[in-house]
Amino acid sequence: MESVISHVRSGKPVIILEDNKSAICIPAKVVSGKIVNLIMKNCDEIRLAIPWRKIVEFGLNRFKFYNGNHIPLDPKDVVSAESRAIFIKKLISGEIKHNDIRYPGRIFVEEAKEGGVLERPAIGEACIDISRMAGFGNYAVYGLILTQDGELASKSYSLEFAKNLGIPYIEIRDLIEYRLKNEKLIERVVEATLPTKFYGTFKAIGYKTPIGEIIALVRGNVAEGDVLVRIHSECLTGDVFHSLRCDCGEQLESSLKAIDKENKGVLIYMRGHEGRGIGLINKLMAYKLQEEGKDTVDANIELGFPPDLRSYGIAAQILMDLGVKSVRLLTNNPLKIEELKKYGFKVVREPIEVQPSEINLPYLKTKKEKLGHLICLND
Repeated sequence: MESVISHVRSGKPVIILEDNKSAICIPAKVVSGKIVNLIMKNCDEIRLAIPWRKIVEFGLNRFKFYNGNHIPLDPKDVVSAESRAIFIKKLISGEIKHNDIRYPGRIFVEEAKEGGVLERPAIGEACIDISRMAGFGNYAVYGLILTQDGELASKSYSLEFAKNLGIPYIEIRDLIEYRLKNEKLIERVVEATLPTKFYGTFKAIGYKTPIGEIIALVRGNVAEGDVLVRIHSECLTGDVFHSLRCDCGEQLESSLKAIDKENKGVLIYMRGHEGRGIGLINKLMAYKLQEEGKDTVDANIELGFPPDLRSYGIAAQILMDLGVKSVRLLTNNPLKIEELKKYGFKVVREPIEVQPSEINLPYLKTKKEKLGHLICLND
């Protein structure tokens, strides 16, 4: 790890390896026309990973997210490898004005979690981790390596590519392991008994985290065997007011009943996840747009957000703190499963579906069709 960081500190790129894809990565502060050209010739796109608060601070969210979680930008005038490198460095220093930007362009700004791979185990986060560890801050440029046929490169192809160009590489799992040995993003603060009206008695454990105060409800010895787990995103309207717009409240109740029935399990209540991460007021604004004809994904994008700002690295660290190793995850969201596996958990999905209503059926269809949720629906 130290040799990789030293290499990056000298202003040179590194290759980040994941199971099914790899990337050329360089801190944005030291990107050059030469590196941009390398990415343009060997990768799918030029990607710029930036934390959300900086995207907002730079006013980039005034440009709509396109095709998921990217804002495609370019310098307004000359477009070359060198001009793009200069544009990127000026952009992250706050020197670029909105009228200096061409939209859409070929530099894809991507929201990346400030906590890096300990908050979301993805390539963008790995790149900003490497950049920060090398002393260049939380901004990174990267591109996913392609084969000569234009397909995403396999691990073996990327290793050969790295060898031929003399570029060091690191795997995301090794970066996660390295950081977990040296730091963590959560702090266990308090434990108390929580008797409930409908679901029995739990041990309530309070954590301080970068996304807010989070509570884990624990029943039984969760450090042994397969453990029923629900990672539940905060939804005031559904959980408290029983809104008919979503299925959140019913999923929460169903999860607590399932844990109570088995007399063993964990429910992590993810505060900071309201409206898939956009917050309560913005969620109500999204509701208003839905009343005007937009679906839940397009409403988020119209408000200047990506479709989903959530990640599950914080929940993973809470499960580690509780000693959980093997998870039966109550979820319809494949992203939760994928992220927990990257942190080393054995994960089996337990479906958690509720009966759709006439009101929430369009919402559930959108989650299935646009966000990939594993929901069975019959019109």
